[in-house]
Amino acid sequence: MSANENLSPIPLDITLRLCEEIRRKTENNWYTASARWCWSCQQSTSGDPSKRGFLRQEGNRGCILINARYARLLARQNKP
Repeated sequence: MSANENLSPIPLDITLRLCEEIRRKTENNWYTASARWCWSCQQSTSGDPSKRGFLRQEGNRGCILINARYARLLARQNKP
C-alpha cells in the first residue's frame, strides 16, 4: 500500500495555484532547501506544468511543498 493511497487527489487547479505561489515565494531565496527543490522541478520540466512532479505522483498528491501548503490551507478552512 502506498503512502498516498488513503489520500484523495488535490484538485489540479489548486495544485497549479499552490505551485505558482511556492515558485513566486522561493524565486528570490534560492539558498533554502525548499527553493532548490522548486527550482530543480522547474528546470527539469522547462516550466511546463504538465510535466511537473506533482502530476507524476500517484493520485496527483503534489510534491512535498505542495502537500504541506495544501495541508495548511485545509487546516485554515476547517477551523471553527
